[in-house]
Amino acid sequence: MKRGFLTTSKAQKQLEKEPVSWQYAQTKTIMSGPLSHGVVQEAGAPKDYRSLERAYHEIDGNTMNYAPDAYIYTTVPPISMRDTLADVPGGWTECFVSGHVKRMIYSTPGFPRLPLRPTGGKAYRIINAGDKGLGMFATRLIRTGDVIADERPMLVGPIVNPVNTAKLSGEIIEKYSTEQLKQIALHEAGEAVKLAFDRLPPEYKRAFMELYNSHKEDGSNEFIGRTRTNGFAINGRLRDENTKGRRGMYTATCNEISRINHSCSPNATFSWHDDTFSVRIHAVRDIPAGTEITIQYCDLLESVAERANDLAPYGITSCNCTPFCSDPAMIKISDERRARFQIPVVLMPPSVKPKADEPKDAWVQPALTRLLELEEEGLQSLDEYRRTLHQLLNIYTYLQDVEKVLMYAQKLRGTLKALGRSKDLDKGYLSVEGIKSSTFWNMADMAKMMPMSAMMMTFA
Repeated sequence: MKRGFLTTSKAQKQLEKEPVSWQYAQTKTIMSGPLSHGVVQEAGAPKDYRSLERAYHEIDGNTMNYAPDAYIYTTVPPISMRDTLADVPGGWTECFVSGHVKRMIYSTPGFPRLPLRPTGGKAYRIINAGDKGLGMFATRLIRTGDVIADERPMLVGPIVNPVNTAKLSGEIIEKYSTEQLKQIALHEAGEAVKLAFDRLPPEYKRAFMELYNSHKEDGSNEFIGRTRTNGFAINGRLRDENTKGRRGMYTATCNEISRINHSCSPNATFSWHDDTFSVRIHAVRDIPAGTEITIQYCDLLESVAERANDLAPYGITSCNCTPFCSDPAMIKISDERRARFQIPVVLMPPSVKPKADEPKDAWVQPALTRLLELEEEGLQSLDEYRRTLHQLLNIYTYLQDVEKVLMYAQKLRGTLKALGRSKDLDKGYLSVEGIKSSTFWNMADMAKMMPMSAMMMTFA
């Protein structure tokens, strides 16, 4: 039996008709760009604006046959009307998605697998984080690559709501200013989120309303304000058909994971997983007991000033997460470094043998410096950190330095787990025998039998 939407006696008798579908009338698409945030004068839809009419109807919960422009309210994974959160391992999510996305969800191999258990059991608690409100803190040592949490969200809906594009009649477009049209889009999107909220179980309703709302003065209602503040972008295949960029993407709002605060040097990363329909948090470096668990809300390679602009919609007016964000001298150093990190270091072995007093790995120093600076900045969550570790692993295999290969292999293995990579490190790099039979080790043997200038090697 599937969970229903309406609460009338008639709806109670139609439990098998789980999703509710609605479509917009044929309209003209206008307006692009971000929605407003901060303090907006005359926030809210214009007083003379009349909300768009929606035609709702219940449909068979088993169907995957929807009109191209149909959006549905549906429960994922499907549950019985009488189920409580205690009855359903992993819980469930109330979704407002296109028919295309629902088809993608149910065609995922292995769906719906249960979310993963935290490595070694739960190792965090949600407590006061000072000026940031609540936050997630480690209750014991968490190791690099460990799963900290894996949670099905309470709500999933469009980042750019179908109304936000904004599908409005030509008469309305001509009547209102650009800001008024944005306010109308926020109003309509807020109504859509409220309908999904109304389907939540009581525990989730309370948890959702306890989340921080940084959009109280920009025209967002209390529902979309919270999804805009606390939602995680769902990257990958779950997006509307024939869309690009943010339009067509979805956002997930969680119970506990949405409590995790931002840092410009985060110690954890998040990833979306279709098969478990969940947001997963991994540690990107060791996290001692009592330490706040943090993730990124913005592009970490931007300058401090650019990041401050990106963080403003979340109500973060002063980011002091590290000295690199607060001390003027350190900010200058950090901005220069993060700009460099956008360009990979490419190395080639020297064409002549090193001098007697020169280390054989002197030419590797730029990559070693890159790794050190990434670690000093606390940027183990970046793919550039993974790339640099892989580069050093290959270089020291070529230099036939087993001790360093094993060291970098262990670090890279934890990083791959932390970044949510499905493919683990080649286990050959975890043993002396495997390392000595690897491609780069054999290439080094070949190089010993020919002039150095004949070996053209590049490590990127």
